[in-house]
Amino acid sequence: MGPNPAMKTSCVLPGILTKVPAFIIGLSAVATFAQGPTLALPGQSPPPDNKLADADNGFAFGLLKQIANADTGKNTFISPFSVATALEMVANGAAGQTRAEMQNALNTAGIAATELNDDCKALNQSLAAQTNAILDLANGIWYQNDLKLKPQFISDNQTYFDAELAAVDFSNPSSAQMINDWASKKTFGKIQGVVSYPMPPDTRMVLANAIYFKGKWEDPFEKNLTTPQDFHLPGGSVEQVPMMEKQAYYPYQEGNGFQAVEVSYQGDRLQMILFLPATNSSPQQLLNQFNGDTWRNKILPGFEDRRGDLAFPKFTLNYDVTLNDSLEALGMKSAFSKDNANFSAMALEPLCISEVKQKSYVAVDEEGTEAAAVTTVVMESAAAMEPINTFNMTVDRPFFFVIADSQTQAILFMGIVNNPTP
Repeated sequence: MGPNPAMKTSCVLPGILTKVPAFIIGLSAVATFAQGPTLALPGQSPPPDNKLADADNGFAFGLLKQIANADTGKNTFISPFSVATALEMVANGAAGQTRAEMQNALNTAGIAATELNDDCKALNQSLAAQTNAILDLANGIWYQNDLKLKPQFISDNQTYFDAELAAVDFSNPSSAQMINDWASKKTFGKIQGVVSYPMPPDTRMVLANAIYFKGKWEDPFEKNLTTPQDFHLPGGSVEQVPMMEKQAYYPYQEGNGFQAVEVSYQGDRLQMILFLPATNSSPQQLLNQFNGDTWRNKILPGFEDRRGDLAFPKFTLNYDVTLNDSLEALGMKSAFSKDNANFSAMALEPLCISEVKQKSYVAVDEEGTEAAAVTTVVMESAAAMEPINTFNMTVDRPFFFVIADSQTQAILFMGIVNNPTP
């Protein structure tokens, strides 16, 4: 599962077990158990002012709903945190209606631009402050060497996002290799080939966010207790999967059509939250009940420590998704239009977004979790045409899960597992 540095991080965040394999990750690279700077996930005691984390979480649920509804019955895994970060960098170059639509889609319309950049920097610093798990974030911008960028756009992304900048020639194969090498390095080899050569002829810039996380369970599962058990697939068939089991005290809740449990990583900030929908429901139906407000005000406060028997499958997922349609459905329309996009604060020539894409990876076993994601945003010339009671919870059917930071309440990863062994 990649590098295995000493770790000591446990986090308790509300989670819901749902038997539906699906994972989603944003324009960033994320992986657990890696070396390098660490980041922190949403925590139990939210800071007094957490507007950005609340906005990001609202965006996270909206984005996952769009993806899950388009890929019903399929595994999904994304890093909404990565996507939001990449798009906030892009938004520093947007103006007018384009910027307004982007901020509405990201749920940040009520936050002034300067305050938003400050909040992004503060959130990243808070995540980096934890030292018990590996959590690395990185941002990069590659632009065509004859593209004249606006100084403020460069300054904002270097100051608040610590973005690396490089002038390249997209007609040269070395440009794609440079971006792919960066993505692989930042995710410890888990995310490969985020762009392909030849690049579209109108490509003028590529922005990317990578996130990598690696964490060990606070209380690992015994490997000798993992046994093949039935997992009920969405279509009604049954498949044997390796099921991990443990009896212990966990933050737990049930009701409203689901069971949920938090499983902590070493330390006190990070946790996986498993959501198991009722037998007459599904991860997608359960997800439709959630948004940023219900997450903060109803789900997170609803957990209490209870002893119980927990069983859920080991799984490894690789996911690749283009997010254009999902983002347009969330209201971000003009950014993709050659006629209407306004990125006048980014460069001297007219640009629009041609593609927002994310590649992600997650592996869950008895020791812990490793996850990674890279989100890329490709900008092209807008002048060219382009198309105490005990409980028993057995996760033996499609389920939904979240990896979050208890301190900031930031959701880093989200997924639906419909089939643990696709």
